[in-house]
Amino acid sequence: MTNCDKPVDYIKSLYTRRWGIETTFRHLKYALGLVSFHAKKLEGILQEIFARLTFYNAVKMTASKVIIRERRTKYRYKISFSDACYICRLFFRHQIPSKQVEIYVQSYLCPIRPDRQARREVRHQTLVDFTYRIA
Repeated sequence: MTNCDKPVDYIKSLYTRRWGIETTFRHLKYALGLVSFHAKKLEGILQEIFARLTFYNAVKMTASKVIIRERRTKYRYKISFSDACYICRLFFRHQIPSKQVEIYVQSYLCPIRPDRQARREVRHQTLVDFTYRIA
């Protein structure tokens, strides 16, 4: 391995703490569309990043207020982050009222499946073409 003199439990705890950061980056890239930028200049790119981070925090705050009722099922459930993003987008576009946001978020749950052994399906990303830049 390495010449690291740290105990195994310490390394495991570091990995566990890092996993939350990796999940956040995945949410930012795929659920919030931070895979490709629309801007060309640095200021525009930074503005897109900060806008997505702000929206991420708004979605997380909304999801944290939702109460997940316990069910007598095989799995425990958590809020689907991508569906929560979609619902918050609808709210910010004034397409659903604020009273309905928590109800909608609560209705989109996904099961927590510990120790899954399914192979990861790798999908290649398609090219994002910004044709408006050509003009």
